[in-house]
Amino acid sequence: MADTGIDDLSKYESGTDPFTAAELEAIARFRENLSSIPDIAFKGLDADEIRHFASEHGMDEARKMLDLFATNLLNGWWMAILSLKNDLPTGTGAPAQHSTPAARYVAHLTAQHLSACAKFERAVTMWFLDLDTNLSSPLYLNRDGEE
Repeated sequence: MADTGIDDLSKYESGTDPFTAAELEAIARFRENLSSIPDIAFKGLDADEIRHFASEHGMDEARKMLDLFATNLLNGWWMAILSLKNDLPTGTGAPAQHSTPAARYVAHLTAQHLSACAKFERAVTMWFLDLDTNLSSPLYLNRDGEE
């Protein structure tokens, strides 16, 4: 699995109290929720991989695959993060807040998810517009160098 931030929890505890037992249990449930999501969701796709899939399986199947990637994998990952956020204990103050390491952890996971979504959107855009994936080439040229 890609780095989901779960393997080294100590980095979120730096300069503050450690995770509580209840927080560690919530994180364990989160990890279990992620276990059903294939690594490709965390790794992401690029435009060339989408092109390869489309050439092997056709455009309709490529569109279905991209829809499933977005709705099942990326959305499933997001729902697991939201479940974790809701499962983590909060303090009794108003407004109720997570502990410092828990808040850092959720922020890290959210940033990873947003980055994966941006990578997915870029790949789909590059594929759909038939843009070259070599960023040193002008974006107005397709892969064959034609305008």
